[in-house]
Amino acid sequence: MRKIIFCLLCILFSLNIYIVNASEATGHSEFQEIRIPKGSSAKLIKDIDDKVIEEAYGGLKKRFLGWSINIIVANQIVQYTGDTVFAKKNNTSQYLKYTYYCKQEESITTSVSASSAISGKASGKIKAVSASLDAEIRGEIGKKTYVAKTESTEILITIPPMKKLTITIRGEARLNNGVCKYYILGIPFKKGEWEYIDVVNEYYDYYEETVY
Repeated sequence: MRKIIFCLLCILFSLNIYIVNASEATGHSEFQEIRIPKGSSAKLIKDIDDKVIEEAYGGLKKRFLGWSINIIVANQIVQYTGDTVFAKKNNTSQYLKYTYYCKQEESITTSVSASSAISGKASGKIKAVSASLDAEIRGEIGKKTYVAKTESTEILITIPPMKKLTITIRGEARLNNGVCKYYILGIPFKKGEWEYIDVVNEYYDYYEETVY
């Protein structure tokens, strides 16, 4: 009995490690993967060297009151992998047919990540920054244009025997990140790193693989 309990604990521990590693892959819960194009010098804030971060802090302009920001990566195009919206495996000898229907009210989004010293919690697990800090950052990197739209998609899907079909959202986004400090009477009271990922476009990626 003790051996069984020990084995179950080991399994749960290994699963927990896997989940943590997966959630830390991008620093943004909205994206499974962020890919930097070949030749680009852009980096996610979590991948930037501590020395570069400290140099960015050193480059901040002192203020009497309010936020001072310094940009490290400015408006660089990256590719992202978002949610998996459909995944079916056919282990039978028959062709399986599905009708996939999706309705999106608004597909253009922004993801914000910030260190704990300057962030709060918005809805769910999404990190947010204050309105004043957001205004300062947007003043430098440019405002995000939200495209409010309703889009309906209906697709007839046929999955052959011993195949698996996965549909994932992919696309391009603009990456911005940097550091900031908040001053009161010329004295810095808090500081932290921030990162914005503004989605530019999205599309459905269809991936079929053989089931063994």
